[in-house]
Amino acid sequence: MMMCGSEKWFRIAGLLARQRVGQLSEKELRELEEWREASSENKLLYDRWQDGEFLEASFKSYQRIGRRKALLDMEKRVQFQRKKKLRLRVLRWGSVAAVFVMVVLSSLYLFDRETEKTVKEQVAIALMKPQRPVLRLDNGTTMLLDSLKGNFEEAGVLVKKAGESTLSYSAEDLGFPQHMQLAYNTIEVPKGSEFDLILSDGTRVWLNADSKLKYPVTFGSDKREVELEGEGYFEVTRDETRPFRVVVEKQTVEVLGTEFNVDAYPEEKNTYTTLVSGKVKVDTDGQTVILDPGMQSVVNDEKMYTRKVNVAEVISWRNGMFVLENHTLEEIMSKMARWYDFTVFYQNMSLKEATFKGKIPRYASFESVLNILEKTGEVKFNVKNQIVTVYQ
Repeated sequence: MMMCGSEKWFRIAGLLARQRVGQLSEKELRELEEWREASSENKLLYDRWQDGEFLEASFKSYQRIGRRKALLDMEKRVQFQRKKKLRLRVLRWGSVAAVFVMVVLSSLYLFDRETEKTVKEQVAIALMKPQRPVLRLDNGTTMLLDSLKGNFEEAGVLVKKAGESTLSYSAEDLGFPQHMQLAYNTIEVPKGSEFDLILSDGTRVWLNADSKLKYPVTFGSDKREVELEGEGYFEVTRDETRPFRVVVEKQTVEVLGTEFNVDAYPEEKNTYTTLVSGKVKVDTDGQTVILDPGMQSVVNDEKMYTRKVNVAEVISWRNGMFVLENHTLEEIMSKMARWYDFTVFYQNMSLKEATFKGKIPRYASFESVLNILEKTGEVKFNVKNQIVTVYQ
């Protein structure tokens, strides 16, 4: 069956519980995804746990099999928000994690013993194309990153695959002569993928789906500069003699050493820079702003302005979640399209402005995501040939 041994059960239950509150590491997210893909039963159960109604039903099942006291204690702490303005059901968590794990375990136990029932497997909506992250070398040669094995040398620098989705360049020689021509590499991350990169100065970059980063194999002696298209999270190694610059179509972000997120998809009208720690300077068309932690700059063809934001929401993609805080359906579908790879069509343009709030696991099946949105009663979806039609 899908699992064997109580230790494995507790492990999966713990991962499912922590996933609901966005507390999984990237490694744990991948572990949970591997478990999900291991069998059709696992996939069905995983999808069920993305559904708030199934969660409620599991609480009731847990009560029926003799855990009434624990359930009553849990019900004092857990509330499903049913306010009309709150379109998605969001489960609030306090110190209930341990009890929730037991509820998951009871669900797994009962699910594993449904031998007398025929469980009809849900038909998954497989919209994600089998695209693969690509590394483009200085001479134009391309390499598929997911199949890369071992180390190789590029422009005198050792490059190696560190883990499943990280490429690392060896520490550089800080005495790199200014007159030497820089060699550039480019990583292209397709829709439905993610990839990490450790640059030669130790700076780490996390690239979101449908993103591209061009960077020197080793930096020069006067500056560090990369070019981004899409979304990237940067953890910059401090170097006071050489500022680090991220160049996008509408702006340049300059730092010495800090953590920040840049969202610069070319098809979007706004470019967003969000500061997590340290300080950054954002330049565009002669305008300059300095950001403090928790601030975000917004740049478009008309203006540039700053605002206070929820940083955890902005960088939630790094933790395997889509966090929706009063997002319009148009914004939500745009983000989803980069992950699941589809084209959206609205029968009524006013539907674009419908707003939602909640959390959706990034590794959930696309079908379960649409089911969650449909349960708000505001919209319905039809999927055919990678085209999603939105209607009422």
